[in-house]
This record gives sequence, structure tokens and C-alpha cells, in this order.
Amino acid sequence: MKNLGLAIENLSLLVDDKRIFSDLSLKINSGEIHVLIGPNGMGKSSLLKWIVGHPHYTAASGQLWLNKQEISTLTPEERARMGLFVAFQNPCEIEGLTVANFLRTALKNFANNPEHAWSATVFYQHLYALLDQVGLPRSFTSRCVHCGFSGGEKKRFELLQMLLFKPRFALLDELDSGLDVDAKKEVVKTIKQLQADCQTSFLVVSHDTEFIRKLSPNRLHLLKDGKLATEGIDCLEKIEAQGFINL
Repeated sequence: MKNLGLAIENLSLLVDDKRIFSDLSLKINSGEIHVLIGPNGMGKSSLLKWIVGHPHYTAASGQLWLNKQEISTLTPEERARMGLFVAFQNPCEIEGLTVANFLRTALKNFANNPEHAWSATVFYQHLYALLDQVGLPRSFTSRCVHCGFSGGEKKRFELLQMLLFKPRFALLDELDSGLDVDAKKEVVKTIKQLQADCQTSFLVVSHDTEFIRKLSPNRLHLLKDGKLATEGIDCLEKIEAQGFINL
């Protein structure tokens, strides 16, 4: 892989010994936004989980590259330390671990980010500023991670984490789903900010055609019937008119 970013080469993915797709290849350069679309059940979320190293998703063949390094044998923790971030549709609850302690511990292990050495005072000052930016109260820091969070709070918490960790590559699995108009604007704003300031690359799964247009993605990929095809942004009009049937 010549350019920094993420590349998948000839991936055949298995879930519980069932083949999801074969010979899938995808390349996303540094600072690019790519959107992954397709009917439900085609493997979009499965692909993202494989990229971050979920143990239930294994490759029968294929390679995964991040910034010129082959990472398919690395653990999820090692991939995260390299700057790989994922926002899942349904993040798990963690009883007994507050948001503040979770973020501080994670930041200390995020070696590529100079902020990992911040003092407690500097950390909280920055955290409060980010809470204000994403529309969460400062009392949010004392709540247990994802416990009792509303859908909107979960999504805003993902935005806060992206702004704090400044990942090199972010996988967003329907981060816009269930959000109101203002919250979707905040998602777009955050993505654009990280793209401009940190050259963060994004692979975004979404079903919202208007949200996708606002992202102005570099590429649009259609995953259907085990095949991945790169489409132009004009295909969104076809999807709106007739769904995925004739694409």
C-alpha cells in the first residue's frame, strides 16, 4: 500500500463458518471519507467488526493494512493503539466504570496521542470543553459508561471520544441513526473537523441519503449479494426512488 490509510485486499469473511462475502477489496487514503451502503443483512457491520479485530469474525483469506502495516493478526487493543477507532451501533454497558475514568484510562493507553500524558487538571479542562461542544452536561462524567444512556447520549459520547482521541481511522456504524436534525449536523461537523485538523480517514455506514450528501464523501461503496461496487453520489437518487433492487 503506497499511501497512508486503510486497505483491504481480497477479503473472504466468515462468521460462524458461514461465508459473508469473497474477494472484497477496498482502499481509503488518509483524510478521505468513504460511505458504505447496502440492504440490511449484507455484512456492513460484519466488515467493520472484522476490521477492528472482533474474534467472531475471521478471514478465510485476505489482508488488512493500516498506514503501511499489515494488521490482520493484531489484537483489537493493538489496532486501537495504532489509531483505529470504531463507533458501534449498540455499545455495551460497563457498570461501575465512570465516563471520566474510562476516558482517562483509555487516553493514557493511546500512545500516538501526546495528550496521553496530560495531568488530571488539564484533562478535565479539556474534557469539559468537549462536553460543551457535543452538547452533554458536565455531570455526564460521573455516570457509568453507557448505563441508562439515551440513544442520543450514546451517539454524542462517541463524538466526544473521537474529538478526544483524534483517531487516524474511524469506523462509524450508523452513528447518525435515530438522531434529530441538530445532532446529525453535529456529527457532520465533527467528522469534517477531524478530517481537516487531523487527516482522519472515515468509513461510514449509513442508510440516510441526506446525511450522506452532507458528508460529501470521496467514495460511495455498495455492498450487495456478497459484492462490493464503487458508485457515484448520483446513485443516491436511484436508491431514494426504487431502493436497492435494481442497483
